[in-house]
Amino acid sequence: MAKRMIDRVWGWPVGAGLLTFAAILGGADARAQDVPAPGMEDACIQNLGYLACEEGSHPPATQQLVILHFAALAISPSTLTAGGAHGRNSQAEAEQTALQNCGRNGAKDCKVLNWAQNECVSLAVNYPTKQYGFSAADNRNGAANSALSQCRATGGKSCVVITAPCAGDDVLWSAPLPLPTGVLAGKVDPVMVGTWEMIRNPGRWIWRVAANGTYEFHSEAIDNTPSNAGTFTAASGHYTLHAITMEWDDTGTYTVQSQDVVVATGKLGTGTWKRIAR
Repeated sequence: MAKRMIDRVWGWPVGAGLLTFAAILGGADARAQDVPAPGMEDACIQNLGYLACEEGSHPPATQQLVILHFAALAISPSTLTAGGAHGRNSQAEAEQTALQNCGRNGAKDCKVLNWAQNECVSLAVNYPTKQYGFSAADNRNGAANSALSQCRATGGKSCVVITAPCAGDDVLWSAPLPLPTGVLAGKVDPVMVGTWEMIRNPGRWIWRVAANGTYEFHSEAIDNTPSNAGTFTAASGHYTLHAITMEWDDTGTYTVQSQDVVVATGKLGTGTWKRIAR
């Protein structure tokens, strides 16, 4: 072993073609890593089948650095209260965060369902019969679709995805949700279709409206606003919104100021939304 403590190490299976982040010691944040400077190959050591390099050392030129992040799911079987975690630096941290989030509303029987490394996890629930399904995949939609299939396979007729965190989601705010599938949606004024942002101080809210009458909302601001998804209708300057992932309904008016700017007024007041994608 090295003669002094390795504060941060990169590791990859010896002889393998994929470089993985092996460990973080001393509380360092994985996102802060830079590719090490060349000329420090002698700072690498072999341990437990991994080749680890001291910070500032240079991994083999043929390798590519892949930083590991983790996501996890937890659930209370008695209440179907769920907790998710994303962007964490270890399996243990992800599982503990998911359990803490699950227990925030007083649930006493929270348990870890699943965890993933550099992947997404998703949970679908059927509230009337307290059935659920969960899964992992390399993308959010894949995990959500698989979780829905598992939930429906148990006999659930009204399964909905309530959380779908990915390991790479920014830990500063809630993970987004996929657009709902298999729900009865309404008609949407074509001018409202697209992905919109509203600036918050600091950060922004993101609202995605699909042509089939579904929506997904999440916050990229440090305000603890929960992600939600559901159905949306809009016509003649009036809209209705119904969340299926939480208890939230809204109605209001909208005014088209330009092709990519809409002013909407609802329960939370008046806000200006700017289209960032169609």
